[in-house]
Amino acid sequence: MRYVFWLTVFFWWALDFYILVLKRNSYSKILDKKSKFIVTILIFLGVALAVSPENFRAIWRTRDFGLFQIVGTFVVLTGVILRLFAILTLGEYFAPDIVVKSDKKLIQKGLYKKIRHPSYTGEIIAFLGLAIVFQHIPASIYISVLPTLAFVYRAFVEEQKLVQEFGDEFIEYKKRTRMFI
Repeated sequence: MRYVFWLTVFFWWALDFYILVLKRNSYSKILDKKSKFIVTILIFLGVALAVSPENFRAIWRTRDFGLFQIVGTFVVLTGVILRLFAILTLGEYFAPDIVVKSDKKLIQKGLYKKIRHPSYTGEIIAFLGLAIVFQHIPASIYISVLPTLAFVYRAFVEEQKLVQEFGDEFIEYKKRTRMFI
């Protein structure tokens, strides 16, 4: 099961690295770049603070992969799969920045039929899974709370921009859907 955990984490990080760093698309209008920077800082801060305590590293190296780690691994996997499906649903409309393409379309199918931010929801779930796997109170708090705050912030910024771009169409969409699960 330890290998499943590490394969899941590696896939998650590779997916995010590809999306955030390597994938290049052309968009007619970038609505916000600052929030991506803030999200990145909060995630890195959360990870750094989580793994920095010496007692965490000592416990992590010697701990058996028990029930909490198995459950946490499935939670991480669930979050990564949710994020992947959200990205695939958006297809060419997915971007690391908050952008609008020239053909300006509000996607409301698949996961987006019920949840406005399934990709961020997947990230939050995955980080909560890491908190369960870590089973170390300070590390679990840092690895879950800071990224969650980052994605909640990003969702609010994105929604403000989408209201400006789509107006009543996005407001009606907000009424029918939830921000997260």
